[in-house]
Amino acid sequence: MNTSYSFSSDFEPTDEQLAWLMERVLEDVKERAAKAEEKYRLFHIEQMKQMRQEWQLKYPENDTK
Repeated sequence: MNTSYSFSSDFEPTDEQLAWLMERVLEDVKERAAKAEEKYRLFHIEQMKQMRQEWQLKYPENDTK
């Protein structure tokens, strides 16, 4: 979600508008956090694969496949 959360400076937002805004922001934050966590998890898996390959090249006698 690429949304700008702003109101016109001409008026104060109502409580309902603020509540709506906070709900949208919360949804956006949850969505972004889930995407970031998945991206980190996939990165971590790739790092582990790479480290295992390097380990196997350095120490082939310890390979336990």
